[in-house]
Amino acid sequence: MFCTTCEILSGALIVITAYLLFQWFLRTLKVGDFNQKYVLVTGCDTGFGNMLAKQLDELGFNVFAACLTKEGVADLRGCCTQKLEAFLMNVTKKEEIEKAEKLVRSRLPDDKGLWALVNNAGVLGTFLFPECMTRKHYDEVMDVNIYGTIGVTTAFLPLLRVSRGRIVNVSSIFGKVTPSTCIPYCISKHAVESYSNGLRCALIIQNVTVHIIQPGGFATNLTSFETIERRAIRDFEASPIEVQQYYGKKAFDHFISVLRDITGYLDTNLQRVVSCHIHAITARYPKYRYTPGFDAQFLIPLLRMLPVWLSDRISIFKPEPPAGLKTVKTQ
Repeated sequence: MFCTTCEILSGALIVITAYLLFQWFLRTLKVGDFNQKYVLVTGCDTGFGNMLAKQLDELGFNVFAACLTKEGVADLRGCCTQKLEAFLMNVTKKEEIEKAEKLVRSRLPDDKGLWALVNNAGVLGTFLFPECMTRKHYDEVMDVNIYGTIGVTTAFLPLLRVSRGRIVNVSSIFGKVTPSTCIPYCISKHAVESYSNGLRCALIIQNVTVHIIQPGGFATNLTSFETIERRAIRDFEASPIEVQQYYGKKAFDHFISVLRDITGYLDTNLQRVVSCHIHAITARYPKYRYTPGFDAQFLIPLLRMLPVWLSDRISIFKPEPPAGLKTVKTQ
């Protein structure tokens, strides 16, 4: 009996090992003719999008780099080959998306479509207490992070069908968890996850694949402490006086110090994320989901396995109670 069990376990181990090796081998296979493929990347002014556009250009792809600012366009035009075309496009403006679609279509050969669309454009919004958030805070991140992604995808999907191409949507670990002080951003990234999952199922029979990049915490212009602090101070001071008094200066200052500590631990190796983008674009058999970053790969999955009461308390580690809460307790 013991020998039989060992044989079964050994056989299972061999099968699993063989499967993993075969899967690894498939992931190493690349598509060919990079110089004949066209890729559109949004949000190319700085950070991941800027690095990705430059590296795709170096690999020989024909790159359409959509930027929000003239400075972003000038940067890419100044350091990339003529195969890269940088242009302005605000993903929240329907007319700008339509203009970009006409531009891309005019540059494509008659028998070519888009090989890949990378929906990278995104904003972080304000990190602050829930009562300080207004409809404007939610609209700001939703307009870019999800409605912009939907608008761009819808406009360019016909060109992706021509090439039997792929869509790469940038989500976040905050598409899986929701800390209490960045609810608008988390909602937008949960929406990206849901949209991507539904879109993937819808496009299977259309020979267009959908892939999600779900980074952990990385140090970019969006996540700089100075930027986050400035927005938090501005919006806290704009909150109703009753809300400011309830939380109090001590709780707000503690919140800012926590943000400072967290941003100090952000991963500075942006190449971890960009390499996932490149694999999703160049691999013959890309993954459906990429999770670059130690926190994305290990910490968040572990947190989601815990009971809710425990994961909630870990998420609000060492909070400073609002001043108003102390007042209520002493009555």
